[in-house]
Amino acid sequence: MNPPSPLTWTGDTLTGTVTPLSGTAESVSNGFNRWQTIESPSHAKAAESHTRFLYVVEQGTVVRRTGGRVFVTKKDAKLIEVPFIKLQGVLCYGNVQVSTQCMRSLLDEDVWLSFFTRGGVYKGRLQPPAERGGKLRVRQWDRSRDPKFCLAFGRAVVRGKILAQKQMAAAYAKNYLAETLGEAHSVLCQSLERVETVETLDELRGVEGNASRAYFDLFRRWNRSEMPFEGRHKRGATDPINALLNFGYTLLTRELEGLQEAAGLDPTIGLYHMADEDRPSLACDWVEEFRHVVVDRLVLNLINQKIIQPDHFEIHEEKGGLRMKPEGLRRFVQQWEKVLTGTAGENNGVAGGFRGVFLDRLGALLDSLVKESPYRTHLEQ
Repeated sequence: MNPPSPLTWTGDTLTGTVTPLSGTAESVSNGFNRWQTIESPSHAKAAESHTRFLYVVEQGTVVRRTGGRVFVTKKDAKLIEVPFIKLQGVLCYGNVQVSTQCMRSLLDEDVWLSFFTRGGVYKGRLQPPAERGGKLRVRQWDRSRDPKFCLAFGRAVVRGKILAQKQMAAAYAKNYLAETLGEAHSVLCQSLERVETVETLDELRGVEGNASRAYFDLFRRWNRSEMPFEGRHKRGATDPINALLNFGYTLLTRELEGLQEAAGLDPTIGLYHMADEDRPSLACDWVEEFRHVVVDRLVLNLINQKIIQPDHFEIHEEKGGLRMKPEGLRRFVQQWEKVLTGTAGENNGVAGGFRGVFLDRLGALLDSLVKESPYRTHLEQ
């Protein structure tokens, strides 16, 4: 019997073909050309089409380099081999070793390497250094000190988040009559109107918090699984659904953070989420418009279709709370890649997956910082 695949490409087979990222190579490169004049990194490979992600979740495996290829082995068995040229990132979960030679080759090929615990807690990343971007970061710093700019950008962030919440409510109303359950949907509509009238970021955060409470009241009603969900808990989740949401938000934030770094931005300098030590505040800003339509929809599909079930979780003996077992983690990342690359059956109307959307909005984010043009989220385009 063959060992389980540690890789998610288009499915769970070891010989499947690589699916390109959404959008054509021309459209992707045009997105990068929008900021090429502002001392941007010279390497655009990290977001061109045909780049992919390698998820290594099988415990006890070793990631090695042989020639121009990455090999994942366990004991004497070779699980998979992938050419460097087809990789954008390698993500290792738990007891996975990476040889020094492989690390160096990944960095030479502009491929980043991320490490997570077995249960999906992010630990850190190796990434090639940005060659340039000084002028762009100065612009970013200047914008972060401009209250008027930050308020306008914050409005866009919260407006996009509430639009995503309303889109989710409209989608699930077809089956669950979500829009008629209580006053939650009315709160979302009222909150969206208030976004344009607030005068400070603190007021805006209050509007966001009120809308989020109403949204998760609806989310609770969309849960048709046997797993309980009484409300949103960000850290130390003791129920499977919050554990899934936390994991998905972490994956999404770290992917967006990597795109920002590759573009020459400083992810720690936010505009709506203020700088807080080494927190990726700008990535936290940017994730708001995507978290519900990417992560929440995926989590609901996984639990309602029983792809992930209660026995895919275990109690973390040292830290408490729940974490996913390897099989649950494997199922999550398989479906995660399908959503981002557009190979899932349900993609919220986004042709080609969300990675193309990320690139398009990254260009808009850079235009906003460089030219002071208003930022618009993907739901406003």
